[in-house]
Amino acid sequence: MEPTRDTQATLVDLLDRVLDKGLMLDADLIIHVAGIPLLGIKLKAALAGMETMLKYGIWQDWDAAQRAIATEEQRRKKGVPLAPGEEVLVKMFTSQWYSKGIYHNWRPGHIYVTDRRVFLFRKEPAEVLFQVPYEEIKGIAIRMNYLYLLLKSGDVAWLHPTDVSVVKGAIEARTKTLGLKLDETLPMVGDTAMQSLSDTEECPCGWTSPKLKREEVKV
Repeated sequence: MEPTRDTQATLVDLLDRVLDKGLMLDADLIIHVAGIPLLGIKLKAALAGMETMLKYGIWQDWDAAQRAIATEEQRRKKGVPLAPGEEVLVKMFTSQWYSKGIYHNWRPGHIYVTDRRVFLFRKEPAEVLFQVPYEEIKGIAIRMNYLYLLLKSGDVAWLHPTDVSVVKGAIEARTKTLGLKLDETLPMVGDTAMQSLSDTEECPCGWTSPKLKREEVKV
């Protein structure tokens, strides 16, 4: 390719050429101060538009990964991840207490009681925070406006729906229809977060522990 010179070329023409054809840099630089070489730079770089980069096989793995992420995010944003034919019986704003690793906090979303499962879905960023089929629920109980689901795995899901009795009633009705039996004995929550909350914290849903109220009165 023979170099050409166009005295009428503008900055827009330069950018168009770089994006379309690309630019290769191969330079060796040595920076001197007072005649002493202090810094050496060996530079090899390619500058071009993404289409040109991909055309020549550069960053194809990155492009494939980004497209996969975008596709998955778009799929999530389409709506609640319901299975074909799955019917929603109750939908309600709910918070779930999450305490794994160093993260301990309430995670807000909407609980969906369907004819197949119970799950908590957060719209932004789209994610199913908790889900369990009815066959895996061993027991259910209410304590201080909190809903506890005792799972057959031994874990306990700690939920706070806007109307806890409605969610509990819907789960009980569906499990009865499926011929499943639930234990209504209050599950023992081994997580120290429950004791911490009941002693010192205020739930984002508005509930304040009796101990915290007594301390406020003393002050």
